[in-house]
Amino acid sequence: MKIKKAELVQKINKIKGIVPKVTVMPVLQSILVKDGYLIASNLETTVKAKLEGAEGELFLLPQKAFDLINNLPAGEIEITANGKEGITIQTGSIRNTYLTMDPEQFPETGVTYEGEGEFELESEDLLNAMRHVAWAIANEKKASMMSSLCLQAHDGKLNFVALDGHVIAWDALDYPGEFELLIPKNAVDKILTVGLEGKVSIRHSKTGAVFATDMFEVYTRLVEGNFYKYDKLFGAAPISTTINRTELLDAMVRAKLCTEERIPSRFEFSGISLDISLRDSSVDYHETLAIETELSETVVIGFDARLVIEALKAFSCQTVNLRMKDGKNPAMIDADDGSLKTLVLPVSLMG
Repeated sequence: MKIKKAELVQKINKIKGIVPKVTVMPVLQSILVKDGYLIASNLETTVKAKLEGAEGELFLLPQKAFDLINNLPAGEIEITANGKEGITIQTGSIRNTYLTMDPEQFPETGVTYEGEGEFELESEDLLNAMRHVAWAIANEKKASMMSSLCLQAHDGKLNFVALDGHVIAWDALDYPGEFELLIPKNAVDKILTVGLEGKVSIRHSKTGAVFATDMFEVYTRLVEGNFYKYDKLFGAAPISTTINRTELLDAMVRAKLCTEERIPSRFEFSGISLDISLRDSSVDYHETLAIETELSETVVIGFDARLVIEALKAFSCQTVNLRMKDGKNPAMIDADDGSLKTLVLPVSLMG
């Protein structure tokens, strides 16, 4: 196989994050070159990157070869498979041979599609909706509902939902259909970073899903079970006002910078102002912002500043609506210019 270094490095860098550092299957610590694709897998997620010039090839690129290829001089690289035992990488006067495992031992994706469903989305629509909610996926090592993104088609909408027990993020696109897929967090991360462009074909079964374009394919096993009834949590919130999103975000970042402790931020809504305060053993921070809708009653509620910051970053609009029932129930943040909405649970304020 002869290929330009730049193209090979670009594709390796796109998929090498899937290669496991520790595994019971050592063959997975390589990238498989097969029939015109680079393939990386950790059994739960598999990524394929199309590679021009690799048609008909079958060999393994060991993990220790990644850095060598990246540090070779610009130009053409030739990689020769030495049967089932290794490869030789050569460019100019540089040559190195690696012993590798048999590429036939590299496992298939493990995703089957009997009775599969299939639909298409524009990559921009898919990726934007995923980014709007992915930050709310729980960082759990085990596969669970909270460590997954719910992709649910229901009642004319394709819903993108994530939650971690403290916050819920929900976005939606128009879509006719009925299904529910729970996509693991590591697969979501790869879908967002691999570089999907143009039309994305999404095929799914009860156990797995594939997100495919002309250049990349991301295969993932699905988390088993039914997702939480998230829509029931977005109930009535009679107290409502509007605030400049950037001003509120900047204020929360400043407040968070003032302490390293996990101290809740105190929000006091009164009239046409919001007073944000944060106090610990060495800090007593206050900032007042204007709100656009005057409130007839005072509401005091505590939040984890980190969650409010992440929620506000998910929006791109100038202003957001803040909706509350009282100071003890979750607050909803949404915008007039889109379908994204988040629910942030309050935290107790001491004293």
